[in-house]
Amino acid sequence: MIKHIKIVFIILLFLLKSSYAFAEIENTKKVLILVEGTSLINNIAMGDGRQLATLLGHFDTKTDIKGIVDYSESEINNYDFTFYIGFHKDNNVPSKFLNDVIKSSKAIIWLNTGFKEFSKNYDLHKIFGFDVSHLDTATQYDLVKSGKKVFTKGEPNANIINVSDNRMVSVLAHAISSKYGIEIPYIVKSNNFYYIADSPFASASESDRYLLFADMLHDILNEQHEASHSAILRIEDIGPLDNPNQLRDIADFLGDRGIPFLFSIYPFYVNPAEGIRVSLSDKPELVDALKYMVRNGGTLVMHGVTHQYKGMSAADFEFWDESTNAPIKDESAEAFSKKIEMGINEFMKNGLYPLIWETPHYTASLLFYKTVSNYFSTGIEQRLSIENFDYSQFFPYIIKKDLFGQTIYPENLGYVPLDETNKQVSRDAVQNIIKGAKTNLYVRDGFASCFFHPFLDLDLLEELVDGIQGLGYTYIDLKDGTNWVKTKDKLIISGNQSHTLNLEDQYLVEAYFNSSGEIIKRKQSEKRLNGTVIVGDNLKPGQFYKAEVLEFRERQVSFYENTYYKLENFYNKIIPSSDNIDEARPVVLWNHYAKGAAYNDQASFVSVFQSVNINVDTIYVGQKIDLKNYNLLLVPFSFVDSLKPSDFDIVVKFVEDGGNIITDSKNYLVEELGIKFSENRLSVRKVRDRYFPEEQMSWRYTEFVNKFECDDNLCKNFINELSSF
Repeated sequence: MIKHIKIVFIILLFLLKSSYAFAEIENTKKVLILVEGTSLINNIAMGDGRQLATLLGHFDTKTDIKGIVDYSESEINNYDFTFYIGFHKDNNVPSKFLNDVIKSSKAIIWLNTGFKEFSKNYDLHKIFGFDVSHLDTATQYDLVKSGKKVFTKGEPNANIINVSDNRMVSVLAHAISSKYGIEIPYIVKSNNFYYIADSPFASASESDRYLLFADMLHDILNEQHEASHSAILRIEDIGPLDNPNQLRDIADFLGDRGIPFLFSIYPFYVNPAEGIRVSLSDKPELVDALKYMVRNGGTLVMHGVTHQYKGMSAADFEFWDESTNAPIKDESAEAFSKKIEMGINEFMKNGLYPLIWETPHYTASLLFYKTVSNYFSTGIEQRLSIENFDYSQFFPYIIKKDLFGQTIYPENLGYVPLDETNKQVSRDAVQNIIKGAKTNLYVRDGFASCFFHPFLDLDLLEELVDGIQGLGYTYIDLKDGTNWVKTKDKLIISGNQSHTLNLEDQYLVEAYFNSSGEIIKRKQSEKRLNGTVIVGDNLKPGQFYKAEVLEFRERQVSFYENTYYKLENFYNKIIPSSDNIDEARPVVLWNHYAKGAAYNDQASFVSVFQSVNINVDTIYVGQKIDLKNYNLLLVPFSFVDSLKPSDFDIVVKFVEDGGNIITDSKNYLVEELGIKFSENRLSVRKVRDRYFPEEQMSWRYTEFVNKFECDDNLCKNFINELSSF
């Protein structure tokens, strides 16, 4: 009997899940978007059509886009909603579509041109209670008003709507010419039919009637979203040459205010004209500052890889050819993939985990958008709807699923520029952003999203966030959402989700992080794995997770090595070396400007000696380097950039005369002393002292180590074993 009850319960559960899935499908609205002309992507009218389709990604819709010439008779009946967008002034729409519009009981939304010609051939006063007589290009309509809401109108032209039956027609918005004091109907509704007197996508700005249309889509589609007003702040255009201290200052300010934020980074700086290429791996102090930003509420955005195609990083595009204002010639998905994976790898080996994508200068080909969607579930940017620089689109709210399947968070209010001669320019920009945010409150679930460069003064940032929060916006943490970044052998996620990774006789390494980037748990497979493995977990809001497939795992010390090292250590204890040991007389070169990791690094040099009661003298940046009273020189990497050519000569002579030197990391002084660094780098978490192999020396976070080569006499008995993780 119990067995039968279980079977019935399972069947009921299956039916319930099936019904729920079916209900979800049923709730998805089928939308047809028709544009003037053909269905070819180079049809300029497709720009508006694809912008509309992307905007509809905010809703539970399934959208098809085509040119009106490819419309089939009665096709309108297969959809819940049909949008038609005209483009040219004189636009004759095929009669097979017009006849269906007249007969259909489905919702139809007509934008811009073609309705004038429709009005000439049909008695639309009788059918709809209004018609369109002409396109007015002289009056200059600069505002749109709907109730108490007022918007700017970037496109000054408007099709003139003549309402003949007020019982049939509701005027939902008016266009206004402030110059001539003229007011005309702008959006009208007659039963199931809507007409809009222009294309709201044309010349749209942060306060434009485009916002009215975007909000009105909730009513048109009968999909009411809860009123909410979220804000996003992004610290923009960070690269390997940026000042770590400026980033820490921003993190301190926002962290103290409890404001979550994004920070956008390109991991490689390239300047072809000067032959310069610098990676994050070359800048450990910057990496530390970026981790500090995570600890203070930051979420990492991958802002391209080099942020350049032919020119200098940050000044150039990356996936667009500025010289031709077109997609890169002979571009390929394979080349894009290789570059994206290179960027993700550079971040992850430095212990940084991007969750969001941002295209440099918001501009790329459709092929690139399609390619990057295979790696990132989520982006924050504006997008080209077609491969035309004039067809960039911003969004007032989250696009849950764009034309390439990505979730796109909005950036809709611009940025604060720098004018070194007149700070008022920046202050005016802050006020314009706040003004735009105020207009965006008219969108029921609208955002206030902008970006800020780290070289700007913090008082501007304070004025900005105070103004946005004063309007009632709440800054949100994108780590609270469901995001994924995935390559063949790496995965980063936030939110409740699982994924698969394919292993071919490889090891799996996993780590869980809290919202501050601190490791909660770390796991590594005990043996090599083959086949598909399900990874991911139900993470709490703000937490994130990473998984990596590795060819090697931590090597254990063999019995022979362990025995050999212990015997050697015992021998050294009972038979002391006959070498004379001089009293240590150390001096440290101290960079008193250092902060964060750089400061901690140089302080650790001194603390080691103080722990055994050895005092360390100090030479500060700018002081003369005089080493005649010392036999040990400590040179932290943060000081090396302050050494003058003459200082290098002093240090080298000190070593040649028998002095000892301790320095760290890959730096110019090390190379001056004859150590050569290879191109190979290791991500290291554990160090094994060969004399004390039983001691477990591990770091909480992996560090990046450059492999090096040196003369046997110089490096004798110097190199410990490193185990990567």
